[in-house]
Amino acid sequence: MSERTNGARRAGQMSLFDDRPDERPPAGVTATATEATDHDSGARRFAVDPRQNVVLEASAGTGKTSVLVARYVNLIHAGVDPANILAITFTRKAAAEMRERILAALGDAAARSGFEKARWRELQDRLHDIAVGTIDAFCLSLLREFPLEADVDPGFEIADETEVPRLMDEAVDRAMRIFAGLARADRDIALVLAQLGVTRVREGLALLLGRRLVVWDALDRFLQRAPSDLTARVVCERAAAALQDALRTVPGGLAGFLADGPAAHPRYQLLVRDVERLSAADGMHEAELRGAIDRLAAHFLTGDGRARGGGPIHPYRASHYPSEAAARRHRAAVAALAPQIQRVLQAFGRDLNAVLARGIRKMFAVVLEQYRRALDDRSVLDFPDLIERALALLRQMDEFAQSRFRLESRYHHVLVDEFQDTSRAQWELISLLIKSWGEGLGLPTEPSIFIVGDRKQSIYRFRDADVSVLREAARHIEALDPSRNPRRSITRSFRALPELLRFVNALFGETASAEGAQGDEFTYGDADRFPIDPAAGSIRGPALGIAAAEDPQACAAAVAAEIARILREDAVRDRRTGVPRQTRPGDIAILFRSRTSHREFERELELRGIRAYVYKGLGFFDADETKDLMALVRYLADPLSNLRAAAFLRSRFIRLSDAGLLRLAGGPAAALTGPRMPTEAQTLDEEDRRVVVQARLGVREWLARADRVRPAELIESILDETAYACELRGPRRMQAWENLKKMRALIRRVQNRGYATLARIADHMDALSVADESNAAIEAIDAVNLMTVHAAKGLEFPIVFVVNMARGSGGIPKPVRVVASGDTPSVSVGPFVSDADEADRERERHETRRLLYVAFTRARDRLYLSSALKDGVLAPGRGSLAEVLPDSMRAVFARAATAPADAPTVTWTSASGDEFAWRVCRASEAGGDAALHETSEGRAWLAHGLHVGVPGLVPPGERPGRGEQA
Repeated sequence: MSERTNGARRAGQMSLFDDRPDERPPAGVTATATEATDHDSGARRFAVDPRQNVVLEASAGTGKTSVLVARYVNLIHAGVDPANILAITFTRKAAAEMRERILAALGDAAARSGFEKARWRELQDRLHDIAVGTIDAFCLSLLREFPLEADVDPGFEIADETEVPRLMDEAVDRAMRIFAGLARADRDIALVLAQLGVTRVREGLALLLGRRLVVWDALDRFLQRAPSDLTARVVCERAAAALQDALRTVPGGLAGFLADGPAAHPRYQLLVRDVERLSAADGMHEAELRGAIDRLAAHFLTGDGRARGGGPIHPYRASHYPSEAAARRHRAAVAALAPQIQRVLQAFGRDLNAVLARGIRKMFAVVLEQYRRALDDRSVLDFPDLIERALALLRQMDEFAQSRFRLESRYHHVLVDEFQDTSRAQWELISLLIKSWGEGLGLPTEPSIFIVGDRKQSIYRFRDADVSVLREAARHIEALDPSRNPRRSITRSFRALPELLRFVNALFGETASAEGAQGDEFTYGDADRFPIDPAAGSIRGPALGIAAAEDPQACAAAVAAEIARILREDAVRDRRTGVPRQTRPGDIAILFRSRTSHREFERELELRGIRAYVYKGLGFFDADETKDLMALVRYLADPLSNLRAAAFLRSRFIRLSDAGLLRLAGGPAAALTGPRMPTEAQTLDEEDRRVVVQARLGVREWLARADRVRPAELIESILDETAYACELRGPRRMQAWENLKKMRALIRRVQNRGYATLARIADHMDALSVADESNAAIEAIDAVNLMTVHAAKGLEFPIVFVVNMARGSGGIPKPVRVVASGDTPSVSVGPFVSDADEADRERERHETRRLLYVAFTRARDRLYLSSALKDGVLAPGRGSLAEVLPDSMRAVFARAATAPADAPTVTWTSASGDEFAWRVCRASEAGGDAALHETSEGRAWLAHGLHVGVPGLVPPGERPGRGEQA
């Protein structure tokens, strides 16, 4: 009964393919595993047919890349030249994997006599013609081939990814200096600077620069609808007049209203003066008008902009009013007048926002000009430039007949993977590419387009990916041949165990929007549900687990303890054979929303001797080895700086103790380079005195060489002489070594660009460290993977922990918010909140649901959830993954945190009536080392690195000397 009820509730939901349904079961009827298999088989056969245009929606784990590869092989088998096939995906790693799988599939097809051996030999000689790459790489190839038509320097290069943030910062810095002069004559720019302040203006313009492909057009379209004659002065005067008219309607008259107010408070006295002066607004300075309007707003509206009721008005107390009766009359009058005042102030905010947006548009033009000049000076393009120039090229190809013929005669078949991550600009590029396809070209097959994606996995909205583009593209492709329906969907998962699929169906059936997927809502209807085959496999014990505690550190300890237990006791299914095998660290992933969420887990795993790798997360410039090398470079660049000398002394190159550094606080630079040891050095302990003496000898020689050898060579020699590699110990040693290699490569890269002193290299590194970047990549390392959900997209792991679920991703609103989707773009500057801002918050919640879906569907065998509690309950922050969980699921965290020690599981019952058992994870279950970890003394010892059986971790007080291996 519950399934029928739940199905009926979802019957009104639509998916991408509801415009023209295919052979799926009717809405409201849950498909059996056999029916779903039959449906999937038919959809897959259709999708790999090279004669068909295809729009395929593929749920998580359904093997969409295999379908794309099979279609590619069928195109080759049908006689299509590989040079006429273009396969596009959205990351370089995915492109490399797709190319590898295509080559393997072609080899298998040849071995099975899928086509003639002569044809295979020919293909082997032309593997370079297999065009598989990212959309950026495709744009690059277009511009390389048609530089004159695209109006680019034929010798252009791609801007280094590490250089782009610095170039943007420099462009914004130059623009800010220009604004200081422009503000004297341009009141719009002056208003923006006064409203936001220099820091917020700089932040807002930097954000717009990164989104320039959509922002420029959105700003123009927004300003076209706004009154062009508005100025800040006019807006303030209009508001003052409207407020004066509203105040005249106050019950009992304005004089009585003011007399009844809290006149004993100075703030109210200012308000009375403001009201009296509003009639003479022409004589008030613009800033005075703004102050009066703001004080009136504070009196009649709440902090979040709502009209006040008849309750107390902050900060006034009863003693501030003439009498209790006067206070009641005044508050009642405020409540009666507040809605009218609210309407006036909303109009004021809207008009002032239009003036601010005009100023932002002028300022953004200056920033963009400065940034383009920086790129042009270096003859480089960044990635938004690639798409922008490629789009401009394809739009004007009619002017270049010969070039257009070359392009049109090349790509007859286009395959696009991960289409849900497409922005409008990228879809326009693809649509322009296929725009001119026609009949009668004498091709072995008709031109075709194949796109595959999953609207439920569209999680790159912050990069302007638009999930609604998938629906629009489907309609566009359908119009290419209206006689055929190109839309198909597949939902049979080859990844997860039935229990996990059952949980995903139950949870997202509750969290999905009840509306149709007309835009970017997250929906989960019958067509999205994974078919459940109970015979597909199982594991010992619950497939679901939960770790909850009162603080993040305790949660991290519980997760690490569970991982240690899994590595000792549990098995996972081998991905290739399906046969159970012992769990390895590389089988486990810890996923989080915020890139700063990994540190507690990395530390807890390290304390247990479990290797971990932070994938594409912040932390490179926070890593000890990176900070050590930064300290060395910065010190060598300016050895007279006491601050830099102190950082160098504290680094692992020297290892001066805190007590020793305190004794040298009067002059750490002199302690290293002075003609003699300072008297303070005589009070150092024996070890500190020894390392300072050694450091003085080394520094003297290094500084003497600094002017004779190149910086990279000097750094390399210092690393060798100090045996710094011996510092890279413990579970992080492989990551630390790769980070060290990356840092050395960055130094060489700066040096190879031309004349580079140590000072310039230090400044460059300082500029890079402001934005930070990911740790160096480590391939084929057997370590627990720590990554954001975004980074995990497209990956799968036998065991997944989704952690810090209540931690929000919000913060203060961005200084400038541009919503470019839809026919009516919105621009909000500063505190102004538009209707589009409110709608955008709801779109963020749908994005969070999609993010949660991606996180949960990464797991093959086990899925664990973890979150810290607040006062015993799960209190989700804004933008957190837990924010979109059903209330019944949130309650499971509290039950898990208070479950008795003899209760191994807690249960959750979904709205559909399905029951799920969750294993309760506890920090004390790791045994041995965890028991030590739970005591205050043990935590202190472990924090200093004492861990039995793990090489390279040293107890306090046993500091190794220079060059010694611990």
